[in-house]
Amino acid sequence: MNSCERPVFENARTENNSTWFKLNDKLDYECNDGYENKHKHTKDSITCNFDGWSDIPSCFDSTKACGPPPPIDNGDITSFPLSVYAPSSSVEYQCQSLYQLQGNKTITCRNGEWSQKPKCLRPCTVSEEILEKHNIIFKWAEKQKRYYESGSMQEFKCKNGYHLATSQPLLTICIDGHINYPTCTKSH
Repeated sequence: MNSCERPVFENARTENNSTWFKLNDKLDYECNDGYENKHKHTKDSITCNFDGWSDIPSCFDSTKACGPPPPIDNGDITSFPLSVYAPSSSVEYQCQSLYQLQGNKTITCRNGEWSQKPKCLRPCTVSEEILEKHNIIFKWAEKQKRYYESGSMQEFKCKNGYHLATSQPLLTICIDGHINYPTCTKSH
């Protein structure tokens, strides 16, 4: 592309009345009163490049913008963080490996506030010490994993010569890093 068509201005104006711009032409623009662009400027310029304009000349109500999205434990946003976000813009979160996302992975900037952020639920760890302490073993040999995502189930059984101490279920569920382990006692 060797030229650029006049861009559409959003809450901004320019004194330049041209409809076509040559390669490397600069176009100055100014935001309407009470508005600013994503760089927190009220005045800026864009350049006509081979692939079109260097940026979009859009401004938004600075009182309705959002700052950086809130951090979440064991997770992060999937895009490069900005210092300011225009109203209605959104970001997406993802959790670290084995952590389970709870809630909406996408949050949106509305009236200067972010919508509710998601949470990353912790996985459960099954150690030899825990198995020994409760006198249990995995019921299924092929399912002997040490880490389980929140929401996943694991079934245990008592070690040989032991029986269930209470009426606890042997089928357990991992909930945000916690498992209620059944306990077995020595048979008489």
